[in-house]
Order: sequence, then C-alpha cells, then structure tokens
Amino acid sequence: MKEPGTLVEYGAAIDANAMVVPPDATELELEPGHPGLGDAGYVARRKELFSLCRRHRLERLGPPTVDYTPEETRIWREVSPKLHELHDRYACSIYLKAKHDLAINETEIPQLRTISERLERETNIHLVPAEGALPYRTFYEYIAARGFPVTQFIRHGSHPEFTPEPDMIHDCLGHVPPLMNQDYAELLTLIGKAAATTPRGEQVLALKRFSWFSIEFGLIEEAGETKVFGAGILSSTGEIPHSLFSKDATRRPFVTDTVIATDYDPSQMQKDFFIAPSLPFLRRELEALVRRFGIPVL
Repeated sequence: MKEPGTLVEYGAAIDANAMVVPPDATELELEPGHPGLGDAGYVARRKELFSLCRRHRLERLGPPTVDYTPEETRIWREVSPKLHELHDRYACSIYLKAKHDLAINETEIPQLRTISERLERETNIHLVPAEGALPYRTFYEYIAARGFPVTQFIRHGSHPEFTPEPDMIHDCLGHVPPLMNQDYAELLTLIGKAAATTPRGEQVLALKRFSWFSIEFGLIEEAGETKVFGAGILSSTGEIPHSLFSKDATRRPFVTDTVIATDYDPSQMQKDFFIAPSLPFLRRELEALVRRFGIPVL
C-alpha cells in the first residue's frame, strides 16, 4: 500500500512532489544495459552532443547545426527505409502528409534548425534542443510555450532497431512531422499548458498518462481501420507491428478514466494500447479532463 503523498509510476512508488519539481541532470547518464555503455567512442560523442545541446537549450539558441559522422548517417540510412515502408502501410494520414511536406528523406539526417523554421511558419511551433530525455514537467513547460524539445544524437549502431531513450530517429521520424498539423499542435500545447500549470502531482501524472497513450503510444481509427498515431510506435520498426497485431498486447477504446489509471513501463515493448476514434475526440476528452481538474488554461 502506497504512503500518503506518493504516486505509482512505472510500478514503483514515487513522491508526488517529484512530478511538480523535477530533477535536472547536468551530466550524461546512460541507464544500465544501454547498448552504448561499453563503447568509449560512442560515450564521448554523446557527452559532446549533451554539452552542446544543453548549452543551446539553456541559452535559448535554437537547435545547433550538427556534423553527423559516417556511422551516424549509416544508422539513419539503415533504419529510415524500414520505417518508411511501415509508415506507408500503417501510419495515420496526419503523419504521412506532414512527413511528405517536411521532405524528410532516407539518406540524409536533417538539420533540426531548418525543420524548426518550417514548423514555426506552419503552426507557430519551434524546436528546442534537448541534451536527452527531459523530466516530464520540464518537457511540458517548453511545450506550453509552443516549443518542442528534441534530441540530436543517434542511437547506438549495435541495435539500430531499438533505443532505450528518445534519439534523433525517435524525435524526427516520430514526434516532429505531426507538429505540422494545426489541430495536433493545439492538442499538444494544451497538454503542456495544463501539465505546467497544475501544482498537483497526481494531475501531472494523469496528464502524462493521457499523453503517453495518445501522443506517444496511441492508435487511431481512420476510414474503418486502426492506424498508428503515437510517436513512440512510429519511430520503432518493432513497435509498429506489435501495436497492431501482437497477441501479447491489448487494444481497447480510448476511455479517459481508464487511460489515466493505467501505469506503463517505458523500457519495454508496450502491452496496453488505446484506440481513439479521431483527433477532435482527443481534444474534447482533454478539455473535459482539464476542466474536471480545475486547471485554468482554457
């Protein structure tokens, strides 16, 4: 039984205050079992990009221009075509149109500064350089100000199909394209404003779960078919078929009270998926949740 003032996240009890006052990692920390841990060259490169992107974030300089190495380009060229083929078959139309409009291709890693300028013209969203996965509250404070934090490092080459943390492939081939859609951008911004405004840890956690099972790992109905909507699925060659067809996963209609009561493990293939009937449906559900919580952002 959890103690008063605690919440359960990733199967463990946490202090509710940690959802509101997030920690700030000042140095690169790779989790145990990370595929790059024993690779001194990879760790050195990650530390270099960590320092560069953190400085650009804190000094509000926008995404730095990065000279990607031949190895990083090789990984991009290995993963991108496989994802492109799966996207054409299983991704929702919002994603496919946006990816086409941004002209993200399979041969060259794009520069996020250029993409940020395009997004700003289309939906008034800009990209914020992130040194790694930011704490949830910090992440959504940026989103509340219409800035989307993105990483600029590439996953380790020993497991190009997998990353235990958000990387350039996850962000650029998952999160970034739908930001070209105005309705999607407004949904995300509202989550950000609500999560950045409430002083209550349990509400931040509920909004985090709403976002996880929609923006990150959501499915959506489209012309009578179930399509992939969430960035965490879209950026993984394994998660796309798993989310739609695996017998080890459940797929249920998106019911907000069920969603915000459902815990998850971000380090594993997901086992719970929720299907939203439409993007406007998610907006209505989010607005109703924000009103119920009494968060003054509408």
